[in-house]
Amino acid sequence: MGSVQTLEEATELRARSVAFILLAEALGPDGRLLVDPEGIEALRGALRAGRASAALARLDGVAPSDLEVEELAGLWVRWFDLGRVAPYEGSNVASNAGGVTPRLADVAGFYRALGMAVVDERPDHVLAQLEFMAVAVLAEAEAIESGSTEDEKSTARCARSFLRDHLGSWIDTWAARVGGVEELSPWFPFAAAAADLVRAEAARHNVIPLVDDAILPADAGVADDEENELWCDGTGP
Repeated sequence: MGSVQTLEEATELRARSVAFILLAEALGPDGRLLVDPEGIEALRGALRAGRASAALARLDGVAPSDLEVEELAGLWVRWFDLGRVAPYEGSNVASNAGGVTPRLADVAGFYRALGMAVVDERPDHVLAQLEFMAVAVLAEAEAIESGSTEDEKSTARCARSFLRDHLGSWIDTWAARVGGVEELSPWFPFAAAAADLVRAEAARHNVIPLVDDAILPADAGVADDEENELWCDGTGP
């Protein structure tokens, strides 16, 4: 019976990994998933198979956007890329005396631990962090399937710390900002679903994210040009 339960857990984790990837795609600059009924249904299916009921409920009644892909891309640049609703961890938490650079370096360290690298973008971008969770959840599933208790525990510890110190601490704030802008309504259900999926992962790992209650302006923490060049290994190009 134990082996069956283990296989079911691994299957659920693989589905959650797919959900994290599809949510990153939905929230990215491309916009194609937002107009693709099959893509939206695939995301629903992954959340359903991953037993992420709260995140799945966010997509109830969500239909493909009526906007053209080009229009969505323009809105994405206007609101996300130009920093009005900046999709960066450093823009959604209060800055400390060291600024955003130590936070970026810490995030990059998590990526290196799982063999990831972010190029031409800050490592605290929501897409990179969701993709990291996809990799972490998949690695945990593979460790369970292979029977490697040590790898399973190591990967789970990594995900737990990342959820506590980084993604779990700010994605709710960012999703709420997305929901506060009418022009971003095509993205809001997916941002909310991502926040709920992150919350579910935190609960599964028995971790409470370190949420900062500070109220920040919309452009808070936007890094200067030098910090924008930081790569995943904490150094410039």
